[in-house]
Amino acid sequence: MIASLRARTAFLVLLVPLSILLGSCANPRDPTMRRVDNDEALFWRANLDFMKGRYEEAREQLRTLVTQFPESPLIPEARLGIARTYFQEEHYEQARAEYERFLSLYPRNERVDEALYYVGLTYFRQIERADRDQTASRRAVVAFRKLLSDVPDTQYREDAEAKIAVARRRLATHEIDVGLFYLKRDKFNGAVGRFQGVIDRYNGTGLEPMAFFYLGETYAKMEEKEKAQDAFRQLLEKYPDSLWAVVAGDRLGVKVVLQSRPIEDQKNSDEETGGIWDLFKESWEDIKATFKHSLKPTPE
Repeated sequence: MIASLRARTAFLVLLVPLSILLGSCANPRDPTMRRVDNDEALFWRANLDFMKGRYEEAREQLRTLVTQFPESPLIPEARLGIARTYFQEEHYEQARAEYERFLSLYPRNERVDEALYYVGLTYFRQIERADRDQTASRRAVVAFRKLLSDVPDTQYREDAEAKIAVARRRLATHEIDVGLFYLKRDKFNGAVGRFQGVIDRYNGTGLEPMAFFYLGETYAKMEEKEKAQDAFRQLLEKYPDSLWAVVAGDRLGVKVVLQSRPIEDQKNSDEETGGIWDLFKESWEDIKATFKHSLKPTPE
């Protein structure tokens, strides 16, 4: 998939005549050879600069093309190239502005899906750790979904869907992160809102069992016994093979025995939450002890 994307998004998109190729490559330090006679020569030289990592020089060549040859059929490609040079330099705001300008100017161009994909990618590359602002995660999801909606048969579909999943999990992790922060400080209503939000909006992220468990814990601290038990019961019913089901069963007085250790629901949670998990280290040690006990074979 990666190889196909690289091939699809390769900057070099024009096979120029051999005479131009030879003429433009003969001696780039010779001032007479740097003189531009046509749009194809400019475009080719920009490609050479790009492939050698000289992104600013490539961008200058492309801007000259756009300015000096406004009627050239290469203008759309040149604008995409300008955007790509910014992206390669990790100037994501500038890159995004150029891609969005391309989409505004050429909404029916055959490379619209490429521009939409890179708009999403500029947001994706700016995603922060889960304990920080997640505006980029939300915007990445919106951008990639727009790509899938506008160009359903895009060859970027697989990668876009994978990145949507990553961004949604980061958003869900952030919600749990904030919920734990509120719970630690006895701000129970705020905690309930965050945990319930994961359950309602971030299904499929793998963090729902954790959200159900801490929703039940929060209600228990609020002395709303029925709501707490309901959260734990839902966890047992919907995710019976989750490690969180074991401790939920313990809260309900029900022994849950796992026949084999499943993939841990809390995988990478320490890294994703950026340290907030440490607030509950003591309770987590208790939970792990419960898991370990419950994994023992049931005596005959």
